[in-house]
Amino acid sequence: MLNQWTRYACMIVLTLASSGCRDAPASKAESKGDTAVKGEIARNEVPTRIIALAPNAAEIICALGACTRLVGVSDYCKYPPEIEEIPKIGGLRDPDLELVTTLRPDLVILRGKTGPLRKYCDRFGVPVYDDQLDSLDDIYRTIKNLGNILDLNKSANKMSDQIRADLASVEQAVKGLDRPKVLLTIRNAATLSDVFTVGGHTFLNSLISIAGGENIYGPATELYPGVPLEEIVLRDPDVIIEAMAGEVVDEEAVKEQWKKFSTVSAVKNGRIYVLTEGYLTIPSQRVTWTARDLARVIHPDVELPAIHGMPSRGGQKR
Repeated sequence: MLNQWTRYACMIVLTLASSGCRDAPASKAESKGDTAVKGEIARNEVPTRIIALAPNAAEIICALGACTRLVGVSDYCKYPPEIEEIPKIGGLRDPDLELVTTLRPDLVILRGKTGPLRKYCDRFGVPVYDDQLDSLDDIYRTIKNLGNILDLNKSANKMSDQIRADLASVEQAVKGLDRPKVLLTIRNAATLSDVFTVGGHTFLNSLISIAGGENIYGPATELYPGVPLEEIVLRDPDVIIEAMAGEVVDEEAVKEQWKKFSTVSAVKNGRIYVLTEGYLTIPSQRVTWTARDLARVIHPDVELPAIHGMPSRGGQKR
């Protein structure tokens, strides 16, 4: 059974795969710097009662030092630990609108096709920030925008600078090495079917490159394409990374599923890796942790640098 982390990742992937695009930007917006917020935030007032639907937004807000301003989060938000004390409003498609009303938000942060809550905000005039995160640049932009909205610009700049420094240190550690062909999958561990991967315009594609690999679906324009097994065989990845974020899985059973494709280099050479850290598919400040984890399996013999805030259980120690 898929846990909440993987259900969230798969829901985002399936939504993007089926729609082929993101929601169009709001036609009416108040500009707070270069930040587009649909609906009015009173002049000189900073939001103090925020609902964040996506885990990445909640993580960034807390990392900026504003966790106490969150009055509601979705069921998918699990980090940092203090998130557990914040009321849960449900999922992306089934929010508890009665609870939302009692929480009296002055800003709601949405991502993707969140119909019921978006309609609620439109109806009652609740300001909305659209958290559209696909690329690494989008992450920096969102940190900047949230810092602006929350009047925490210095903290936001510091966070972005730390991310850039940590990613640069990982990239430097693998500089000049051969770049193996990499397949990163997002799928259900129970069966080798409905395999999704990451295209060239995603933050995970950038992290694979930073970690010293070459995404075999890097040329893909679709964000998270579904890929047939026959095509994977033809593309012949040197490394297969199974991103099963937050799952408790039998790693050997997952690897066993690939054995029938014995001609694939990654299978033949025993280079299938199952990563289960909950942050792997979340586009937040913890992308630096993901980059290090990817580098650790793409280049297992390289001594990698320490990453700011990353616990040893996340792969910091070899």
